[in-house]
Amino acid sequence: AVVSTQSTGGRMCTIMKRQNSSLLYLEQVRQHLGRLPSIDPNTRTLLLFGFPNVGKSSFVNNITRANVEVQPYAFTTKSLYVGHTDYQYLRWQVIDTPGILDKPLEDRNTIEMQAITALAHL
Repeated sequence: AVVSTQSTGGRMCTIMKRQNSSLLYLEQVRQHLGRLPSIDPNTRTLLLFGFPNVGKSSFVNNITRANVEVQPYAFTTKSLYVGHTDYQYLRWQVIDTPGILDKPLEDRNTIEMQAITALAHL
């Protein structure tokens, strides 16, 4: 039996339409992953970690070519930012983390957990 290409194409369109919401979700995930910083675990790393509004982002902006937003209020940094600098002929990656407060791990929000996770894995 010969299957016409028109009926095969119609079935493919139907399948793709059924998968549309899943494909849209995958595209959103792809775009989000593309915005995440690229951290090399094998590169010398300076991880800036601490209370909010103490100058971590300003420091990163001053020693790297990163452009982290700086404001005169706490909790401006909401994700990890990576910059690079050379010091004594060695390349360093400098990671700016969101500010965290001294409270139990289970009381931390998603933004604070990014800083905790970066510290645990580097």
